[in-house]
Amino acid sequence: MNGEGGPLDERLGRLRAAVDAAASIGLEAEGARTRTVARRVARRAGFGGAVYVMALAGGTGVGKSSVLNALAGEEVSPAKSVRPTTDAPVAWVPADKRDELDALLDWLKVGSIVTHEGRELDDVAILDLPDIDSVRVEHRATVDALLPRIDAVTWVVDPEKYDDHREHAYWRSLVPHADRLRFVLNKADRLTDADVKVVADDLRARLIASGIPRPEVHVVSAVRGTGIDGLREALADAGHAKVIIATKLETDRAAAAERLGRSVGLDADEGYRPLLAPEDRERRTREAIDGALELVDLDGLARQVRGAVMHRARIGGGSFLGRLIALGSSFTGRRGRRADPAAYLRAWRSRGAMGRVLNPLRAAMVEAAGGLPASSRGRVLTALGALSAEADVARVIDRAVAGAGELEIPRSPLWPVIGALQVVVGAVLLFAVAWMVVLFVAGGGVPVATVSAPLLGPIPMPLALLTASVLISALLGWILGLHAGWIGRRLAAGVGARVEEAIREGVVRDAFGGLDRVEEARRVIAAAADLG
Repeated sequence: MNGEGGPLDERLGRLRAAVDAAASIGLEAEGARTRTVARRVARRAGFGGAVYVMALAGGTGVGKSSVLNALAGEEVSPAKSVRPTTDAPVAWVPADKRDELDALLDWLKVGSIVTHEGRELDDVAILDLPDIDSVRVEHRATVDALLPRIDAVTWVVDPEKYDDHREHAYWRSLVPHADRLRFVLNKADRLTDADVKVVADDLRARLIASGIPRPEVHVVSAVRGTGIDGLREALADAGHAKVIIATKLETDRAAAAERLGRSVGLDADEGYRPLLAPEDRERRTREAIDGALELVDLDGLARQVRGAVMHRARIGGGSFLGRLIALGSSFTGRRGRRADPAAYLRAWRSRGAMGRVLNPLRAAMVEAAGGLPASSRGRVLTALGALSAEADVARVIDRAVAGAGELEIPRSPLWPVIGALQVVVGAVLLFAVAWMVVLFVAGGGVPVATVSAPLLGPIPMPLALLTASVLISALLGWILGLHAGWIGRRLAAGVGARVEEAIREGVVRDAFGGLDRVEEARRVIAAAADLG
């Protein structure tokens, strides 16, 4: 039909990709039906040849076999008064095309084959099918299995059965192939000319009501041969066989792709549109991210980081008293409550309910699923992550905090210098205190040197040393705190930014990842259905 890699092959490739995409979001049944069509189209296209297959279909007693015999000018399919007559499909084929048709007829499971030497219908193989309303259910099953594989259909009716609701149901199913449908009103010999026109016009009206816009109706009498020559000419002039076959196959492929598209909320008139409008998704994503950041509490994390840095600074560069306080906080657990960023991050669940993250996420899923047909909504909701949303959110936050959980508190080369100065100052302070104790014990009998201070006058040396050491120690502590605070703020900002970025990426990638997977599948299906 098309050469290797031709248009039909490319479209079938997209259809197979769409089948896999549908299965990936839980629509296995819809995908399986589409895969069946893709296989059937590929198989029919593989036979090639220059003969198209046309079936004579219809209800019991309308004269399908008689019409075929009249076209052939001989008995091809037995026509009897006992119904049903045709138990299995009978093929009437041109003798010079028999060899190229054997594989195709075998695929159609046609065992009874009659050849002819006529040149007028040299590019068509005509099948006489069993009755669609036969009392034998296997006849209906045979027709149901064959019709999708047939290139064109000529539907035979008679004045009594042309309005049968079962036939109209069949016609509605064949609407996509309306251009390859024709209708034969047989047994015209039983009507007056006026009645023939009335019945034919009524049949056309009923066909149009069934969805066939321009029905081609042939009025014949197989018994008398009336109208048979015109039908034969019409079949011979139906068009190039390869065009008929290719058009039928492309119609089947397109209909299957469109049907699969409808299962994921794609409308042929509107083209591809995401289930969730971009502005709605952005809003829901932002709400979910904000909810997750509230649970992590970046402000509290910053306090913890600054506290941890200050603790490390006091250990390395604090005064004697400052170091004692820092060591005491480690033993009493106070540091763990105020200066342990990793533990604070791990405890995010204790700071509120996950609903502040889950509610926007679930609302987005419900809004997205609202654009799907009811038959596939539940399964696609599962693909969107409705069932695993809570676990997905917890995993996102755990992963985000784990990246910053093993935080390395930096050391500054300035802190040991300040620490050494604090040791010297501390020694001076102890010396001054000891000196004052000695003076107190001596009862004032020991002379003491003094230092003259502006406004204050002479000050005893021990008191001067004590005051200076306290002031210098406080100044060093202030410098230490200032430097540690600067480092802590920088470190806290960096840690907070990393956690926030990890939260944002995780929410978009994982929490909303199901929506991305569904949309990617819908884009593949849209491509198969030729929707932009």
